[in-house]
This record gives sequence, C-alpha cells and structure tokens, in this order.
Amino acid sequence: MIDAITYSDVVNAVNKEQRQITGRKVCFDSVDPATEHAMAEINSKLKRHSLVAVLFCNPNTGFCRDEILSSLNYLHHRSKHYINIFCCGYGAYWPTHKYPDLQPVTSIDGAEWSYSDKAFVTAIEEFESRTKWKYSGENELLILDVSPSKKECELEINNAIVCNLEKMKQDKAFTSVRAYMESIVRYASGDSAANAWEYSDLKGIEIGKNLLKDAILSLIPNQLQESYRRAENFVVKQI
Repeated sequence: MIDAITYSDVVNAVNKEQRQITGRKVCFDSVDPATEHAMAEINSKLKRHSLVAVLFCNPNTGFCRDEILSSLNYLHHRSKHYINIFCCGYGAYWPTHKYPDLQPVTSIDGAEWSYSDKAFVTAIEEFESRTKWKYSGENELLILDVSPSKKECELEINNAIVCNLEKMKQDKAFTSVRAYMESIVRYASGDSAANAWEYSDLKGIEIGKNLLKDAILSLIPNQLQESYRRAENFVVKQI
C-alpha cells in the first residue's frame, strides 16, 4: 500500500520500481553462439510487465468505511512485491499547510494515514486528463498493466481496467472487497500473466490487449462474466 497524494506520486513510485526490476529472460548454460544469438533476439522482444492497482475510495462513504479502510493495513503487507496498491488522496507525514482539510482515517504499518478531499479530487483530475477513465463518483479500482516508461514524468500503460466496486458488490461479484483484492494479489503473484504476456510479445500479437480484462473477469462468478465482458458494460470496463 503506497500513499498517493498526486498522480506524480504514482508515476514516481512505479517508475522507480520498474528500474529495479530485471525482468524474466531466456537463459541457458553453455550454449553455442547461434543459440546465444537466438536467445538475445528473443529477449529483445520481451517487455517487462507489472500490475498496479489504484484505489479511488472516499472514506466519507459507508462503502469505503465498511469494505476498504479496515483492510488497507492487511493489503499493505499482503501485496508485497506482487502488485503495488495506491490509495489516491491518502498519505502519511503530509505537509499540513498544503492540505488544510486533512482528516486521520486509518493506520498502516504503525503510521497514521490521513485523507484529503482536495488531494483526492486533484488525483482524479490528473488521471482523467491522462487516460480515458472518467470517475463515476463511486468507489472504484483501476488495474493497470505497466511497463518501464521512457519518460520520467509519465506511466507506460499497456492496458487498463476500471472496476466499479460498489456495483460489483451489489451484483454479488464478490463477498467483500477484501476477498476480491486477495484474488487479485494471488493472480499477480502467479506466472500465468507473465507467461501470456511473454507469448504475446514474442509472437507480436495482441492477446495482451484483452488479457487483463479476461484475467479480472476470471476472478468473479461465471454467471456474471458474460455480462461484464460486453464492451459497453460500465462495471468492469477496459479504458
């Protein structure tokens, strides 16, 4: 769990971690020159992919208080290096003079975290200006497939999915946000996503385009997957 006062906080944290990731490479011991050349060519086609989750949850709503706030400390520890989870509008050790509307809302890893409507709205506007996403006003989760960016001040977003958590709970897509986030962490910690992305990169095909949405839909009950799969559905939507 990483605080995200502004969009640039997300960008800086993701790009910093991306620079530290070496990525998966094809490698064999004691190979001949021809095989070594083939491996180099394969590795040159592989992109580094990682998942990022961005929560837009307002602690002044009952849904956020009941479904999200109490789980943030657990998710902070559970997500580990598998997936970065950012909470927009939240943070610790804030410059209070810049955000006079700060309100303490939870504690993460022993540190008091506060929330600011001003910072929350700023993050919304920044994400809206850089993606096709438009905030619904409800509690939402953005899941991003990102790669190392060539620009320090921007994210290299390959694909992005928006999940309306409130509507999904109403539809019984999950029993709780905590359980849903647990399934996302398990998915991010496995090899299935990395293997599929590598196959897509090597073959030069676009399976990666729908991979993220298909993966997220696979985490909900079968009876909801088809209706959510439709492009016009606003509950789980590719942006």
